Amino acid sequence: MNRNTLKIFLSGILIGSTLFAGTVRSHGTAGAAQLLIPVGAENIAVSLANVATVAGVEALWQNPAGAAKHKGGFQVLASSMDYLADINVANFGIIYNANKLGTFGAHFKNIDFGDIPITTAVATEGTGANYSPAYITLGATYSKTFSDRVQFGVNLKLISEKIMNTSAKGLAVDFGVQYRFTEFPLHIGVVLKNLGNRMEFQGTNLEQTVELADVESGAVQERIRLKSESFAIPSVFDLSLNYEVIPDLMLLGAFKNNSYSSNTGSFGAKYSFMGMGWIAGGYQLDLVNNSDQPSDVSDDDWKEQTQNVWGFTFGAGVAVPVGGLKVGIGYSYRQVTDYFNDNNLFQLTVDF
Repeated sequence: MNRNTLKIFLSGILIGSTLFAGTVRSHGTAGAAQLLIPVGAENIAVSLANVATVAGVEALWQNPAGAAKHKGGFQVLASSMDYLADINVANFGIIYNANKLGTFGAHFKNIDFGDIPITTAVATEGTGANYSPAYITLGATYSKTFSDRVQFGVNLKLISEKIMNTSAKGLAVDFGVQYRFTEFPLHIGVVLKNLGNRMEFQGTNLEQTVELADVESGAVQERIRLKSESFAIPSVFDLSLNYEVIPDLMLLGAFKNNSYSSNTGSFGAKYSFMGMGWIAGGYQLDLVNNSDQPSDVSDDDWKEQTQNVWGFTFGAGVAVPVGGLKVGIGYSYRQVTDYFNDNNLFQLTVDF
């Protein structure tokens, strides 16, 4: 991929992102929100500002282009995160560097909501039975290095949401690129995520038995099926600039254009030491234009709607040789500013 091709690709991504630009008024109009839950200790530690430099298996969720930077054979990741309202997010990913053929990967995300009591109009306190929604995302990745400066990657994702006997399925794709300048230590990363079809819930839970009006008593009841409203997948455009101030110290910044919520900016710093570990921190802020405030929304309500849910982030990781393997342990923390407990993620990676 030469510079002209790169410029054309970046221009197309930038133009395309404007078609999906969203505002605060778009909150809640899309579904499949589990696609927006971040994965990766380093990714979360820098507040997702490392789109330009993320590498290896963590790139499967952040920017698929970075998977091609893995120099070994296989790399495996498993992580667990305490999310909001006692929800647990489990992730698994694996990549394989096939040299000239490129890098191949697969990833899996599962959202565990725990047991939720079943209630009805009669049994408002619960029937004694429970259910647990099943939200799963499966993905396949291909990434390739085109020169010592350019990587390109693509993700294909299958999205499945199931609540009791009602479910919705969808397909989405991500496109990403990373570029490293040779004249100075600057990296640029661009990724367009979650481009896909609209999803719609279908299933027996949408069926109801009704008695038709104006019929004799004792007439046969009719079975009808309600049609749910389809919903869009939350597409995202990320642009990131990462600058290496001194060897092993990276400053990171990113802009995120969300199609169905307010845009965000994030920045962070990461320090690597002795090729064995890293420590990082970051912060994310919402980029809200006050001129978007509707006339019928009070200042207090507008502040509530636009306040940043996420606060500071930090994390650290270390990787050491164990026999013929390289085993890494990572941890990241993300502050939640209101209502819920903070997020904690624990991660294990293995290179072999």
